[in-house]
Parts: sequence; structure tokens; C-alpha cells
Amino acid sequence: MKRFSATLLAAALVLPGLAGTGLTTSAMAAAPSHNAQHGQAQKHDNKASKKQASYKTFRKGEKFDKNRARNYAVVDYRKYKNVKAPPRGYRYVRSGDDLLLIGITSGIVASITSGMFR
Repeated sequence: MKRFSATLLAAALVLPGLAGTGLTTSAMAAAPSHNAQHGQAQKHDNKASKKQASYKTFRKGEKFDKNRARNYAVVDYRKYKNVKAPPRGYRYVRSGDDLLLIGITSGIVASITSGMFR
């Protein structure tokens, strides 16, 4: 039992010391990179994935993400005749042609008015 405890203690003392010496980083730097061989293809894939960023149609009860909304803007309800003041803790935002009532702290969609901005 003493030998096992001593081995465990020695391993615990040695392993953190190896992480600080940079052995892992120098070994990784010496190895040839797969991305270096295919650098042009990697750059092209990144551009293609950025173009594919699709917009989302939000539904009631879903979490709202402004990065996925088309024509995102915070809406001033006083500019529109048929829009009532939002309850405390909520605000109106635009996503595409829709007017969404969003919980400020939770980000959950409370209601949707479709085709408000056509």
C-alpha cells in the first residue's frame, strides 16, 4: 500500500512539471500540419460556410437569437397604430417581415405578428 501511494504521489508531482516544460507544444510544432498541405481548400471551406449562414423563422416559445434574424432591429411600438405597449420586461424586435415580442432577460419569443413590415 505504501508503494502504491508513493507511486501516485510521484506521478502527481511529475505530470504538472511536464506540462510546463513545453514538451507537448514543441512536439506539435515539429509535426507537419495537415491544414498546411491543404491550406487553399481550408480557406475556401471557411468562406463557403459563412455564405451558408441561414436565417431562422422564429416560433412562439423559442429562444431568440439576433444573429439568426433577418433585418433585426429593436422596434419602437409608438410608430405603429395597431401595436400595444409591451408588458414590463418585454420588447418588440423585427425579424424579417415579422414583429416579435421578446422577453428581455430570457430571450424567449412571447408572440409573433406575421407580415407587419411588408
